[in-house]
Amino acid sequence: MRDKNINFHIITEYKVLSMILRDKSKITKLLILLEIAKGRRKLREIAESLDVTVQAVSEYMKELEREGLVHNWKIRPRGFAFISSAIEEIGEFVHTASDLIKKERVTEAIAGERIKKGERVGLFMKNGYLWAYKKDSSSTGIALNDAEPMQDVGVSSLQGIMEFERGKVKVYGMPSIECGGSRAVDKNFIKNILDSKPENTKVGIWGIVPYLSIKDLTSIDFEFSAVNAAVDAAYRGIDSLLFVSHEYLPYALQILQEKGVEYEVHDVPKNQ
Repeated sequence: MRDKNINFHIITEYKVLSMILRDKSKITKLLILLEIAKGRRKLREIAESLDVTVQAVSEYMKELEREGLVHNWKIRPRGFAFISSAIEEIGEFVHTASDLIKKERVTEAIAGERIKKGERVGLFMKNGYLWAYKKDSSSTGIALNDAEPMQDVGVSSLQGIMEFERGKVKVYGMPSIECGGSRAVDKNFIKNILDSKPENTKVGIWGIVPYLSIKDLTSIDFEFSAVNAAVDAAYRGIDSLLFVSHEYLPYALQILQEKGVEYEVHDVPKNQ
């Protein structure tokens, strides 16, 4: 019954959006008003931007004038009210549809204990993977299948946002090839870092110098597309050590900044 009700509401909401979108006149007026708000004053510019004919824009402009939404290429108060109302209609639909889709979305998790279909479970992030237990969590859902411990279980009707601490990335810049590259690396420094890293911390490399410097000291978790892998690990609560060639260091830091991942930068010293 729950599924039928949700599907009915989704269909109803989509009918609302369909009605809004089918009102081509209203949508076109909204788009033209937005173009005017951007400062466009020529029919041809607006026509090209909206991929319609100049004649169509001209006719709509006359309508907007008659309705008191525009005067002398300036949007009147009624015009701004029209924009606000139309955007609100679309916004309400998007918000409602988004909530419904979240409820219907199914996520996969590892069963931390025996779980029966239909039971409410809490979701937890552990060692980079999503686990389901029959206890309270900031994010809960309904099990879609029976599962024994360490089996996969589907979870739907999600509620809440899972709370966990994101991982951090320690970035180590290597000596440049002009300064000796891997031959100049203080490998004892790297070995001490690797020996003291906390459990479950991942190790990644970007470039030939770090590869040659580290390959015999430890197993490498992220060898290709390492920065993006470290970002994904951070999103899952996993810390990473990222060893980067001197020439790639600015690009690595840019990616981490853009992705909003917390990081530290260190230099790997040269042999004395």
